[in-house]
Amino acid sequence: MPSHDFGLFDASTGGEVRRFGLGDLARPWKGFTDLWLMADMAMVLSLAVLLGAVIAYHPTSRSKASSLEELEQPKTFIMYAMVGAVIGVVVSIYPVMGPVIFGIGGLLRFRTNVGPAKDTGRVILAVIVGVSAGLKLMVVAVFATACGWLLIWVLERQPFGRLQVRGLVPANIPRSAEAYRKILVGAGCRLVGERKRYTKGLVSFVFVAPSGLDREALEQHIYETVAEDIRGVVDWEVA
Repeated sequence: MPSHDFGLFDASTGGEVRRFGLGDLARPWKGFTDLWLMADMAMVLSLAVLLGAVIAYHPTSRSKASSLEELEQPKTFIMYAMVGAVIGVVVSIYPVMGPVIFGIGGLLRFRTNVGPAKDTGRVILAVIVGVSAGLKLMVVAVFATACGWLLIWVLERQPFGRLQVRGLVPANIPRSAEAYRKILVGAGCRLVGERKRYTKGLVSFVFVAPSGLDREALEQHIYETVAEDIRGVVDWEVA
């Protein structure tokens, strides 16, 4: 029968130093038969997410949040807490990987344009998952992927948004604010903050948007519902 082995060679000597076989392919997956190992991974990642959330959603910080970036910060903290837990597991098994992972993280954060900080957390998590797979830490790679996917789904299914209405007559701002507030609440949005600026003829709302919010349909509803004298120019921003 043909051999399914392949060799790894030492370039300096040209001699074969190790041969790999089918057993090597199965060995990294044996961790999934160890229920205690899987329970330990689940506990580590869950605890990291929980403790990260305790810090991220500190009432003092949340009460001072006034911009979409500040409202989105807790998601970043939680994601980085989980990334840190995965790094800790990898480094505890392969201590030499500590400087490597630190270098990769620094390179991605400061030398690669990956968008907002929360997106950087996802990129670093994807890199750590790849590193874990390369080190054949399959339990770590699979659990980190599953936990990351679930975390992103939970955190991003209701994004924050801001609606600004400009060009209002200052005397009509209270009526205009009430009309727009009713429309947002009727569309399933949960209001987080509201600000009126009479000198600029502006009113703004910060809200948690439901998944699948159709902004075009909502704008059309605004145009059809809000009276012309209290209707302004609408500007959207969704995190």
